[in-house]
Amino acid sequence: MILEVDSPQLDSLFETLAHAKRRGMLDSLAYRPATVSQLADEYDVSLPAMHKHIRAFEKAKLIERKKVGRTNFVALNRQSLKNAQDWLNQYLTEWGSDDQTLENYISSLKDRT
Repeated sequence: MILEVDSPQLDSLFETLAHAKRRGMLDSLAYRPATVSQLADEYDVSLPAMHKHIRAFEKAKLIERKKVGRTNFVALNRQSLKNAQDWLNQYLTEWGSDDQTLENYISSLKDRT
């Protein structure tokens, strides 16, 4: 599924990934699920601050959270990253590398005339 340019999910995803500490947390979750407390300890943030990060992740659909008793477990939602990757991949064009793109496009226009 390729997300639309004006997709609120895409906005949330890039807004969430714009934060360096959140990218680090996401990197940790790529290797293993964790509890909210474990992430807070690992990234030296308070639990209230960690819950703000978790809400941002959830809004962007980057994580799944499950509460067992009083413990919140979180895991990476890889499908959300796949959707973003698909959206970005649509901008990889057939015009060549970045330093050839404009020249190839101009050349193709000349070939049409």
